[in-house]
Order: sequence, then C-alpha cells, then structure tokens
Amino acid sequence: MSNIDKLMEKLKSAALKLNCEQWQTRNGFSGVEVIVKGSVVKGHGCVSYQPVASELVDTKTAKAIALFCPANILALLDELEAKDKRIAELERKEQHSERQSVIDALAGSGEEWSDIEEYMQKWDAERAAAAGKGE
Repeated sequence: MSNIDKLMEKLKSAALKLNCEQWQTRNGFSGVEVIVKGSVVKGHGCVSYQPVASELVDTKTAKAIALFCPANILALLDELEAKDKRIAELERKEQHSERQSVIDALAGSGEEWSDIEEYMQKWDAERAAAAGKGE
C-alpha cells in the first residue's frame, strides 16, 4: 500500500467518525469560531450552535479549518478514487489497442494464426511480468 493510500484511508476514517459534516466560520463573542454548518439556532436573547473550534487566532485559520471539514475530505477522496479508476481504464484500453496492433501487423504479414497465438501468449507474459515489476 502506497503512502497516499495510507493517508487516504486515515483521512476517510477520520471524516467518517465526524459524521461527514460541513463546517463554517462564525464571528463569536470570543473571536472567530468554526461551527457545524446549519447548527445556529437563535432564540429569545440567546444563540446556540454546535462548535467545532473556538477562540481561533485569526480568520484565515478559521476558514482553513472550515474548508478541511469531513464532507470536503470525503468529496476529495471520492474524486481521487474516480481519477484512479479512469486512469486504470485508459491504461487497459491502451494496452488492448497496442496488443491489437501487433496482431494486425502479424496477420497482415501472412503469419499463420497458430504462430500469431503463440507469439501473443509470449507477448502477454512479457507485459504481465513488466507490469509486476512496475515498468
């Protein structure tokens, strides 16, 4: 497992433990706060909300914390996973296209089908071995 895969697992686990919430900043009585988005309830003379972080040093820090909320982390991880799947799909198509080009060239040169099949078995084995070595 690569370092990025390990990090993705840790981020996903942490985000899921936090209920996939969206966070937002709020100017509180003691400074900038990060709260669960949509948790503000205004009553008669009081305001209640679900805090994430309070008494932060500056607005930039609060906005960064809000941006790194569980929902955004999960969305980012989903996009990375989709990208990896797309890359794998394109690589498979490219390998298939290259393989078909070899078959077409051999068939066009008048090779017997049994010879082409034998050659392609060796060709496939070489590609599989190279893929196993990370080439």
